[in-house]
Amino acid sequence: MTLVMEFRELAGTTADRALLARVVLACSGASLGRRFFLGGTPDPLDVLDRYQRYLLAGPPEGAAVLALAGGVPAGLANLARRTPGEADLGLLVADPWQRQGIGTALAEGLWRSGRWPGWTVHASVLADNLPAKSLLRAQGFRAVPGAERGQDDYLLRLPATMTTVMREAEPCPDRRANGWCSAPRS
Repeated sequence: MTLVMEFRELAGTTADRALLARVVLACSGASLGRRFFLGGTPDPLDVLDRYQRYLLAGPPEGAAVLALAGGVPAGLANLARRTPGEADLGLLVADPWQRQGIGTALAEGLWRSGRWPGWTVHASVLADNLPAKSLLRAQGFRAVPGAERGQDDYLLRLPATMTTVMREAEPCPDRRANGWCSAPRS
């Protein structure tokens, strides 16, 4: 079955907040706990209230990109500026859509956009989150020493010229004005 994905950069409008809420509410407490490093089983409404501003943070300091799978909000990528030339990556994929390539497509879309040439991207995951660690390694991230117990830190240096992509990828036949691809994925 082919999964058709569409990507949309969020700007923090009322409609964007509603789409974000649909992604967060489709996540289990366990998924949200892994994403936000929260103990116990966090309530999705509490997570939405606490992190909505960060999740919608967009240009010029970063990006908030929503993945729609078959028109349904399925995932979100955040690239939040840390310092000039450095950013933190966050990915959240709703439970029903996990392990279908959405997180990978979101990350690849960030690199393909060409908006952060030469930047250093940081990502942190819980040490037992094997799918997230695998995704980061596949994107070219390398493990780096971390300061926090129970989490692993990763680093990716984007090329200074974004004419090259971090890894070989299929062409994107349906290029949108903002650089995001909505090509079908298998």
